Amino acid sequence: MENKNAISPAPPAYGMPVGVRFSDMIGLIPRWAWLGGKWPYFMQMALAVFVGSIWTLKALANTSKVSSTLSAISHVLSVSYLRSWHIYWHTQINHARNTLIFSTLCRLPGERLLRWGRRHTQVDIRPPKEVAPEKPVIYLVVSFALHYFGMLQPVRQQYANARKIAVVQPRCALEPLQKVGFYQSLSRMTGQRIEGIAADQPLVARQIARAVRQGYSVEMRVDSMPTETVRMVGSRLCGKAAMFPLSILEIAKRLEVDLVVLSVVREEDVFRTASHLRLAVPAQASGEALTEMACRIDGVIGALIARYPEQYTAWHAVAERWRLAREIEQALAAGGEYGAA
Repeated sequence: MENKNAISPAPPAYGMPVGVRFSDMIGLIPRWAWLGGKWPYFMQMALAVFVGSIWTLKALANTSKVSSTLSAISHVLSVSYLRSWHIYWHTQINHARNTLIFSTLCRLPGERLLRWGRRHTQVDIRPPKEVAPEKPVIYLVVSFALHYFGMLQPVRQQYANARKIAVVQPRCALEPLQKVGFYQSLSRMTGQRIEGIAADQPLVARQIARAVRQGYSVEMRVDSMPTETVRMVGSRLCGKAAMFPLSILEIAKRLEVDLVVLSVVREEDVFRTASHLRLAVPAQASGEALTEMACRIDGVIGALIARYPEQYTAWHAVAERWRLAREIEQALAAGGEYGAA
């Protein structure tokens, strides 16, 4: 049986292009985006507004599904319920726009994609001088956009610890990418080793540890709670009590790798990859110290969400982390037990 979580050897550099067939991408890129990805830029933007508006109208017809998202937007940005709908509409347009860009990039031959990367990406990662550049790190990616392309050639050319990357994501997103050989194509094109690890599996922490020991830097969306764990540490996110996955801090402590909060945001037509916080978890860190670190990480995440609200793609996860904190607090207050640190 094929092991979908294995870290495979690096393929030869600069092989086949990323472009794939439409039949391969069904389930990964919707038909409207695959067709619209061939259109001129201004037509793509008009299509993004149209599709985002349709998604918003569907949400208006069933507000119960988006109520937690709207509540999170309203609280974080201190806006009215009506204004939160307006911001939600723009997040849907942004999501449609990102889907179209992803569709366009997937069909580009390798050299053209690299030229796109040099023209439309900017890297702002400054590791401390005393840190060995080849030392793996765990990138805690904030859920904005196109993180697949945020660690491409421009990063690899500057930072040795981006030459082997393991991306942690839910199986529903990982398996279609693996099916079409997406990461393998990116690896051949850039000379990097790019692999995927399924987030929603009981042994994901072991897979992450294995990747780090093999020299991979790990990239995961920590604000969406990507690990299967019931062990949490208390934190604060956007002014409310929240829970942070304890396993992330424990892995960093045990493997002696730094945690780096990373974002890929769009500023006009440039996708800017930037690091915002780098933390080393001491081997003797107490529970109080881990809570302080979780709060520091979530403090940076909260500030980024407030700065780029219309690009943020995980508002529902913010509400879920608040809900989990309330649930744990209620369970403990009632004399019960919950898997919190």
